[in-house]
Formats: sequence, C-alpha cells, structure tokens
Amino acid sequence: MHATFCLNQTYLLLYSPDMHSTKTDAVEQWWDEHPFSYGASGKNTDQVGAVADEAMTLAYFDTLTRRFKKHGGIVNPENDPQPVLSELVDYNSLKGKKVLDIATGPGLFLVEFAKVGAIATGIDITSYAIKHTSRNLELRNLKAEVIKMDAQKLEFPDATFDYVHAWGCVMHMPDTEKAIQEIYRVLTPGGKALIYIYNRNSWTFWFNFILIRGILMGKLFTYRFDIDKLTTRYADGATVGGSPLAKFYSQRSLKRMVDDAGFKSARYTIWSRASEPESWPLRSVPIFKFLPRSIRTWLSSKLGLALVALVEK
Repeated sequence: MHATFCLNQTYLLLYSPDMHSTKTDAVEQWWDEHPFSYGASGKNTDQVGAVADEAMTLAYFDTLTRRFKKHGGIVNPENDPQPVLSELVDYNSLKGKKVLDIATGPGLFLVEFAKVGAIATGIDITSYAIKHTSRNLELRNLKAEVIKMDAQKLEFPDATFDYVHAWGCVMHMPDTEKAIQEIYRVLTPGGKALIYIYNRNSWTFWFNFILIRGILMGKLFTYRFDIDKLTTRYADGATVGGSPLAKFYSQRSLKRMVDDAGFKSARYTIWSRASEPESWPLRSVPIFKFLPRSIRTWLSSKLGLALVALVEK
C-alpha cells in the first residue's frame, strides 16, 4: 500500500518507533517519485527525476548507460564497449545462471545479465522502476522477469539464485540486516552476491556531512546528533528536501551484517573511480579535479562513497 502523505510528514513518520511498514511505504513512495536517472532526465543535479512514458526511448536508455559509465569514471563512455560495472561483475560467468537484480531501477544491470544469457529476474519496490526496466528490455528485445517486490521479504524459495546483485539499495531500506539475510537465504550453496552500501569512512561522510553540514552549518544540533537523519537529508535528493532514508556503514558494520547472515567468505572493496574526487572538497569549489587522474583514483580507493562486499554463501 502506498503512503499518501507529503514529504515533511513522511520524514517525521519515518523516524517514529515501531513503524517498519510505514517506513518502507515512505521509501517506496519517494523513490517512485524521484527515481535515479544519473542526470538523464534533466531534472536537477541530484540525478533523480522521472520521465514521461513517451520519453523512454532507446536513445534515452543508452544515455542512462553512458551517464552511469561516466559516473563510474569511464573517460569516453560513448566509445566503451564493456558492460556497466564490468570491473566488479564477471558477466560471462553468469551465462545460464539464475540471477537476481535487487532494486533494478532503469534495468541497467538486468539488461547486461540478459545479454549474456543469464536467467535473469529484476525486482524493485516501485511501480515506476518496473515500468522503466520493462521498457528498457522491450526496446532491446531481451527477456527477463521483472517483479514488484520488497527485498526485505523476498518472495522466492530458499536457494533459488546463483548470483544476487544489490547495487546501492540496502542502505535505503529500514531493515538493512534483514535484506542481507534474505540475499543469503535465496542464494544457492556456493552462490555469490554483490552488495553496495554508502561508506561511513568516506570523504563525503566526514567532510561534506559531518564537518560542513553537521558542524559548520549546525545541522548536527538540528537533528540532535542523529547521524542517519543528517545523511538522509543530504545524501540523495538534497535539492528536493532529501530522501526518506540513507544510512552510511563502516566496513566493520557491513562485515558484521554479512557474517551474521551466514556468508562463508567475503571480500570488501571501495569502488574506486577518478571521477568522484572531481567534486571535492565541495561541488562549488571542485579544486581536486585539477589533481592528476592517478591521484584522484587513489583518493577514491581510500575515501570513496561506494563500499562493496563481494560475498559467497
């Protein structure tokens, strides 16, 4: 059931106790209205914004793919033949495998899974994403199952999938631990997963959020030192009031959740991309962009926003 309250009401309800389903409804509604577009919608610099059905053309989806590659640090994305995120995902190994893409969004990853011959399923909590992804697949004559579903309570039997892809989503869920446990449950023995969350030990967290907004702008006092409220306000959709929920985790806390879920092995890495420090120290004064690319890449590998767990059941 969709929530019907405005953004400010959503924010207040989100942090009320014992309202898990209301929190999830709030997350669903906000992302339904502010889907990620990596700027391809032309709405604002937050890279969120829906487009009309008639605008969902192949050219539009190709633009999304190029923008994601640019976001990932590819210098000439229009001339790059590799699948999106190929530095972290071994697509060729997934041919004939059962793959689950959680929070599929516009279907950028699901398209790649389908292209290599995976038996692919994409889920998302929002109706817009289901329509978005379905159209992307249709335009490319690709086959995959696309289902509206909450990743905190996956509606699949145990040991269904050989690979689960959870890119940039579990930190937006009220029960992140449960989502990771569900990923473990639906994986086959020996199955693998990729889980990306926001990095608490990143430049964005400590400089942009804690120092600039939290201390110098006094927002830590505004939010009574509730870090999740601070990051929620400024991590996604900052120019439109912030999203309902955006949590940051350290590698230690991510490891704890992964271990508690039962995974037998895990490797942790930061998604290193030279493009990220181009907006440091602040987007308004991006002097780090003048550093050599090799130094920007190194800085991103140490202080990048994207903390990734590559795990095996």
